Amino acid sequence: MIRLNAFFTLKEGVSTEDVLAITNELVAKSRQDEGNIGYDLYQSTTNPRVFMFCESWENAKVLDKHSKAHHFTAAVPKLGELTTDGLKIENFEK
Repeated sequence: MIRLNAFFTLKEGVSTEDVLAITNELVAKSRQDEGNIGYDLYQSTTNPRVFMFCESWENAKVLDKHSKAHHFTAAVPKLGELTTDGLKIENFEK
């Protein structure tokens, strides 16, 4: 199993609603992807400008397929424009 955590910080002037306009569909469709075990978005309680995707995948093959899916390739660049430094991704294996 692969756990992927992707952290990002919003630029000044970007609201939570701006983020959710992009991420709600991404989360819903990603949960339907083959091999997805879990896909959630969290907002920090200590810094409301910091968010984290928490994803679990059966293996690297299905994660790679997800990274090429239209809902992913359309959302991530838009999301990147709202962040200070893009997405910082950490992969973990169990």
